[in-house]
Amino acid sequence: MTAPAMRRNSLQWHESTYLSPSIAYELLKSQRRLKSVEAPCEPSSPKLCTFDGASDQPPDEPPARINTTVPTYTVKPNFAPGQYIWTPEGPDTPHGAKGRESIAGCRIGVPDGGGRAWLVVTGGFINFFIAFGLMNSFGTFQAMYESNPTPWENARPTDISWIGSAQHFIFFVGGLVTGPIFDKWGARPPLFLGTLFCLVSFLGTSWSTRYWQFLLNQGVFLGIADALIFYPTTSAISEWFNEKRALALGTAVSGSSIGGMVWPLLLSNLYGVVQPKHLHQIVAVITTPLLLLGCCFVRERKGVAAHDAAGNQAEQSQRSMRSAILDLRFILLSCSLLVLYAGIFIPFSFIPKYALDNGISMDFANYLLTITYGGSFIGRIGSGWLADRFGRFNVLSLIASLGSIVTFFLIWMTTVPAMIVFAVLYGILSGGLVPLGSACVAQTTADMGHIGWRIGVMMAICAVGAIGGPPLGFALKAATSSWIPVHAFAALVALLGALSIFAAKLLWQPGRLGKF
Repeated sequence: MTAPAMRRNSLQWHESTYLSPSIAYELLKSQRRLKSVEAPCEPSSPKLCTFDGASDQPPDEPPARINTTVPTYTVKPNFAPGQYIWTPEGPDTPHGAKGRESIAGCRIGVPDGGGRAWLVVTGGFINFFIAFGLMNSFGTFQAMYESNPTPWENARPTDISWIGSAQHFIFFVGGLVTGPIFDKWGARPPLFLGTLFCLVSFLGTSWSTRYWQFLLNQGVFLGIADALIFYPTTSAISEWFNEKRALALGTAVSGSSIGGMVWPLLLSNLYGVVQPKHLHQIVAVITTPLLLLGCCFVRERKGVAAHDAAGNQAEQSQRSMRSAILDLRFILLSCSLLVLYAGIFIPFSFIPKYALDNGISMDFANYLLTITYGGSFIGRIGSGWLADRFGRFNVLSLIASLGSIVTFFLIWMTTVPAMIVFAVLYGILSGGLVPLGSACVAQTTADMGHIGWRIGVMMAICAVGAIGGPPLGFALKAATSSWIPVHAFAALVALLGALSIFAAKLLWQPGRLGKF
């Protein structure tokens, strides 16, 4: 009898009786003479464990009489439609690292929905609205600083841009630290610490009077805050979903698209009303309560360590931090994403400048970024929905290839209507790249106890492309005085990354072109 058949047969009889989970649990416990709920199975047992810890032999028939006495304790099974594996989570379920490993010997189910899981996604949406939204709005801050004579009299635009570059760099490489912190202590500690860093960042910036103080507060501290918020949130969402993981991640990350549209408008309007010092204090007052709310919503799952993304028990050789990142397929996937991000994110940096060079007004050039963010909101949710149905690697390769084609055709898009079309299409196609990259990493993780570590390493590798790609594009523009080499370079590099991702998929699924 196959494992899926065993799962169906073992639960079919009591599902048809419409018993509550607690009564069904008590019934199975009394019938099979289990020891207790605290010992659901032996870690070394090769048998498939059901939610009640019973063996893989199903009962022959339903019992003749049902004991409807309500037990004195509560059992909360993690169960979703279409899944037949249950994991107990009651009042005595241990928390922290021990709790995440307490049922390592069982084949566990993944909720893939439910109020608690979608509450985590809601918290992620709030966190990304703040963290990513403000990080993507640094161009607005730079414009404000360049127009403010104090304390930027002797500062060049490149000097100010280093503040944003420092923030982006620390965000990308910060996953090497915050990822393992999540794996060991869960989501809450790094999230609350990130909220504190965000508060200190904007309050410190409001009191800054020298360049190095701005660099420290808005560059370093805000970059640390973004890293402490992004990686635990992404990792926690990945633990609560399997079949709907890409949709869940895309929905959460779409908060950054809304933030990219809202924050620049809010900052621009506030700048004309209040002093820069008070502007940063207002941002601190707005962001802190929202981040605290998001921190309360986001929570890691218990008992996922030593199991893969689908709940299957991991081999002993796959449970170390070393094996989590030294997998050749994981390294190829990370390097493929590096190449993809190096090419596909170049247009995002030069859209306003390209519009100005083609005779478009400054106001409309800035609106193109807002249109791009609007398209990315659709793309992040839509690509996640498609990826869950046709395969995360398949959809990621497809939208990356289409994005490279759209980028290449930008050579002939020089009018206002054409640029609007490009902004919409580019936003839709590029919006899903970050959440789908994380979804692919989670899908191929053999031990979800190291999901934070793997996503952190992947993003640190991608930092080379995401940060280094735009300067290469502008260097080509300066050397050739033409946008054609920039568009061609970005398109070819992005296409190479898309093909590399498809090649990485074939390593996990050799000789097959189906869903993956």
